Amino acid sequence: MFPHNLMNIFAPLMFFLTIAFVLAWPSVLIILIGNLGKEKQRLAISLGIGIIAVASGMIGTDYAGIPASPLISGIILLSMATVSASAVATAYFLFRNFVTSGKKLCIAVGSLIQLPFLFALLVNPDRLPGDPPPLFAEKLPVLGILFDALAEAIGTAGEAGYEGFSSFVLLTGLYLEVFFGAAIICLIVGILMRSLDGEGM
Repeated sequence: MFPHNLMNIFAPLMFFLTIAFVLAWPSVLIILIGNLGKEKQRLAISLGIGIIAVASGMIGTDYAGIPASPLISGIILLSMATVSASAVATAYFLFRNFVTSGKKLCIAVGSLIQLPFLFALLVNPDRLPGDPPPLFAEKLPVLGILFDALAEAIGTAGEAGYEGFSSFVLLTGLYLEVFFGAAIICLIVGILMRSLDGEGM
């Protein structure tokens, strides 16, 4: 009885801590990678971001289909959060010269933009054994339809190893969707900041 009560107490706290981690992780990743290289080493920085994203994606894929437990759920969430944080960091490093005075705003909005994509991946209707495999469109708001067409074209749905393939594609789609969302935000903020600076002059 005590552990159950303890879980009821700590569950909301863990939820808020998880949200705080997801929002802060892109900023931490940008600081860590930014300290490893200077402006002339942008290729190395981009490669470092890519390695982190791929490694996290592989970890998440390895745990696909394993029976749920707090540890497994935490590992999958960490891999997903790192993939999405890597996408925010990539967009930031590619467009940070375009955004002169709004870099912190870009990182903050980039952090926020992860949440709907992560929520879509984590919250989905339960499926009964023997049901057809889930559609990518149920989890990826933007690229899911394209990935469903690709899976049908190459005949992977329902085949052996589909869970691993599905996990890999979902994490790739998460990266791309967060990256494009963060890139668009960086461009919009850059345009707004430049127009405001122009008006101030």
